[in-house]
Amino acid sequence: MLKKKDKKIFKRKNIKLQNLKIGNLEHFDEEDIIEEKRAEKKLIEKGETSSKSFLNLKKGRILEVKTNHRCIVKIENKKILCSLSGRLKQINFETRTLVAPGDYVNVNVSDDPRIEEILPRKNALSRFSISDFQTEIVLASNIDQVVITSSFKEPELKTGLIDRYICAVRIFGLLPVICINKIDLAKDIQTIKAKLEFYTKNNFEIIYTSAKNNVGIEKLRNMVKGKDTVFSGHSGAGKSSLINLLQPGLDLKVAEISDFSQKGIHTTSSGRLIEWNFGGYLIDTPGIKTFGLHRKDKEKIPRIFPGFGTLAETCKFQNCTHIHEKNCSVKAALENGSLPIERYDSYLRIMGSL
Repeated sequence: MLKKKDKKIFKRKNIKLQNLKIGNLEHFDEEDIIEEKRAEKKLIEKGETSSKSFLNLKKGRILEVKTNHRCIVKIENKKILCSLSGRLKQINFETRTLVAPGDYVNVNVSDDPRIEEILPRKNALSRFSISDFQTEIVLASNIDQVVITSSFKEPELKTGLIDRYICAVRIFGLLPVICINKIDLAKDIQTIKAKLEFYTKNNFEIIYTSAKNNVGIEKLRNMVKGKDTVFSGHSGAGKSSLINLLQPGLDLKVAEISDFSQKGIHTTSSGRLIEWNFGGYLIDTPGIKTFGLHRKDKEKIPRIFPGFGTLAETCKFQNCTHIHEKNCSVKAALENGSLPIERYDSYLRIMGSL
């Protein structure tokens, strides 16, 4: 009997059986075995060019992704319902979403319009599932900035989630803008500003709004004018209400806070790109209660976490995690009181989650 380490390792082949007439078994060899050819996932580069380019494809931009691989695409000021070509469905994009609002595509405008090519993205904003496989879910692409929408109350302001959003936005090379809504629920504006003083000191743009009292809407409109902007953030923070005030007539669905959990109720079910009548685009995404980062980006967090950039440059070690190393500028700032303990605890939670 063979020992475990002496056992031969057999490599299984993909084969199919054929009836063969073999006159002499001594002449039978591996050439008589035919490997079965199976369909394989194509590389992502295959999505950039199509063998049907000669059809004079027209360039468009995806406004909304529907189910069953169908999208609404804007082509020459017309909105057309298009399907994804069969070739694109076979490409290994390694994401849960093949296309996203904001994608530029080349379309075969026939009787049955089809997206034949997905053009390279300038950037993309994604979130990642919290499963072990960390599947990427692309929310939007080719954008300029992200308005991180939170509320002062109902639901309560969660700066930890704002930190997570800022890290994600910076990883994708986008500009974060913080919008605090429902300021009418505070006794005075100084109460809110005191809670966000850390972000102000670190040069983050903060806009204070009240959809109920129409406060801060004009400043927010000037911030998004002429730019492609993603509105995302806490569920129930009043994102849809703000958008309806920015452009009356959009009539985005608005819902109340859950009486049971006091958390926001999702009102946007899928992402879509909407053109502002004052210039630029809005990319409206579903409210996200937990914003997942990818563990491969963990080494970037010590430098892009809010307020850590300048401090990290003076740490003794270039790859300092600000947790166990000596001569760490972040821990020194924590000790002298210039870095609030709440922000450091938020940083540790993000690092721990990855």
